[in-house]
Amino acid sequence: MADSKGAAPAKEGAEGKDGDKPAAKKKNPKMLLVIGVVALLLVGGGAAAFLLLKKPPEAAAEGDAAKGDAGKGKEKDKEKDKEKKGEVKKPFFVDLEPFTVNLKDPEKFLQTKLTFQVKTADEAETLKDMMPLIRSGVIPVLAGMDPAELMTPEGKDKMCAAVAEAANKAIAGRGVDDAVDAVLITHMIIQ
Repeated sequence: MADSKGAAPAKEGAEGKDGDKPAAKKKNPKMLLVIGVVALLLVGGGAAAFLLLKKPPEAAAEGDAAKGDAGKGKEKDKEKDKEKKGEVKKPFFVDLEPFTVNLKDPEKFLQTKLTFQVKTADEAETLKDMMPLIRSGVIPVLAGMDPAELMTPEGKDKMCAAVAEAANKAIAGRGVDDAVDAVLITHMIIQ
């Protein structure tokens, strides 16, 4: 089954046109496309794994805080960054022990529990440390209130503003100025 030239057809295809070199294999475009897609997936997967497995900023701050004073500096820097970005900061609250004071009317008294709202944990700690001064400044303000006025929402707002002012005045010059942002009434009885 040799053809007229004396060579087998299978042998001719393997040798190429000149007969002395085998023909080079053509690259399949589909194979190149598959290799490119696989490489892209590997790079994308690596980037996703890096982003998902790296420490979140809160965990990094906790780790820094465990290292000591270096963590405090980084934590303050992060707070400043959040302020620049416009992120809402979580307020801190300091509870006052319940007050019972006589009001302007000698037959009436006020029993109330108040909570101070501050911006930072440092301010909250300072308020706790200065609590005797704060209470001493707040009691005369509460004692000067009119019971009929305290029954109205406007009167309660006025009381909260006066208490915030008295608390800030009591701790002025002690490392935190105007620390009390708001006063919240958590319990109130007038008798």
